[in-house]
Amino acid sequence: MHAMNELITPAAAEGLILDGLPVLGTIPVPLGEAARHVLATPLAADRPLPPHDRVMMDGIACRVAEAIAGGGELTIAGLHPAGAAEPGALPAGHCWEIMTGAALPPDCDCVVPYEEIEKMPPKVLIRNTAALSAGQNIHSLGSDFAPGAELVPAGRRLGPRELAVAATVGATTITVRRPPRVAIITTGDELVPPDQAPLPHQVRQSNAPSLAGALAAWGPAVVRARHVPDEEAALGDAIDGALADCDLLLLCGGISKGQRDYVRPVLETRLGPPALHGVAQRPGKPLAFWRGPVPVFALPGNPISVLVTFHRFVLPALAAMHGQAWSRRTVTLAEDFSFRPPVAYHLPVTLTADGRAVPAPLANSGDFASAIPSDGFIELPADQDEFPAGFAAPYLAWL
Repeated sequence: MHAMNELITPAAAEGLILDGLPVLGTIPVPLGEAARHVLATPLAADRPLPPHDRVMMDGIACRVAEAIAGGGELTIAGLHPAGAAEPGALPAGHCWEIMTGAALPPDCDCVVPYEEIEKMPPKVLIRNTAALSAGQNIHSLGSDFAPGAELVPAGRRLGPRELAVAATVGATTITVRRPPRVAIITTGDELVPPDQAPLPHQVRQSNAPSLAGALAAWGPAVVRARHVPDEEAALGDAIDGALADCDLLLLCGGISKGQRDYVRPVLETRLGPPALHGVAQRPGKPLAFWRGPVPVFALPGNPISVLVTFHRFVLPALAAMHGQAWSRRTVTLAEDFSFRPPVAYHLPVTLTADGRAVPAPLANSGDFASAIPSDGFIELPADQDEFPAGFAAPYLAWL
């Protein structure tokens, strides 16, 4: 039996975990397969954006001086649609009918929308020439970004907006962080597979599917899961196999102070003492972490403790391994709440329509089914007992 280290705060634990984590290497992926990967090198503009003087309204393109001199009456020279090459010179006293997205002809300096003209083919009449000005309804060449400007920084997860930028700049192959190889080892003689009928003294295994689902929701990852009994030799074999072929190892259970909690001694024979073991928090007090060379999290065994510690500590580590910044949103309590033990409390909450947090406390760390209606959890500090409505706390949404 190994005692935990002196308890530390969640913030101190996060600092120890993030100190010196390895950053994953990079791989190229085709644009069509890049969704949800983390960008490793910035996306830059390959030409001015917009690449031409872009027309912003359906209407006519003309020269302001001629429109004013002619009392707003102009003759239609033809249609200039989006995607058309530069037309010939515009005759005096004429205009082009023009479409949104078209390149402005170089001898025009104004676009007047259809709503402000009367069409009298082959003529048009601009109703209010006093309102005309050069450059109106024109998105100027290069006014958004110059060639080479950074459009999407490294560390961004590639979603619809980022993929649209990648396509715009011709990035048909994108350099991303390699998806992590994550090994999950669950322990416990009381656990049976989900497809097996448990005896009265047994429960079905839920932590491996829960963690695999959380990782799938987080982003691309290669996940392997294995369950071992509470036997030191079996645990050692499983850990040796995992450490030889993963970037991150997650263990569930066996890290407390029970007679058959072998995780710490088995890991110590391979990796030395943990960077931390024991956090002044509820749930998740027995959390332990080894720096590696392969980072190892020893999570508690109770399902809600597993989920909370995964969100609170493993997610920041995954972000760091991908070169991403990590931050948490702040929300305010919608009502008063009290909590007495002098530890940080990860309190499940539901969010109101205006983003305030309504406490949804669980009976205990085994009461994970009651967490289903909640949206996430807030972290209440250990240095106070009473938390009035309006109290601001960091919030993490469930994946």
